[in-house]
Amino acid sequence: MIYLILIGLTFVLSGGFLVLSAYEQTREARYYEEYRARLDKQVKRIMFIIEHVDFVAFAKDESLRIAGKVSHFVAHLSLQAVREVERVLTRLVRYLRVHHHVEIRPAAETREFVKTLSDFKERLKDTMPELSPVEKQD
Repeated sequence: MIYLILIGLTFVLSGGFLVLSAYEQTREARYYEEYRARLDKQVKRIMFIIEHVDFVAFAKDESLRIAGKVSHFVAHLSLQAVREVERVLTRLVRYLRVHHHVEIRPAAETREFVKTLSDFKERLKDTMPELSPVEKQD
């Protein structure tokens, strides 16, 4: 049913166009001449653009321009993030460099085993012969 309505509407509009064109030719005048002249001018301009513009090259140039702007925006955001992290780390380093007063406890008495082992190592160093430079390289 919808197709019949659309086909009938097409015939009515086509017939109306033919009747209006014949009527304008007999009277040698155009209805709404001012608006139709402006419309004709716009249609000629659009047709000129369609015929003479390379849309593939235009689309390529526009996509490259947009990609450049997006990459610039992403680089700018990443630089701001890096600077923010740098500020936080700088504050942390300053805080850690400040000398805090730490309570130092007196050293506990060294155990007997550790004393004996340290003395043994000292005596062992004293008894070892001096090595020549050639022997030290191996």
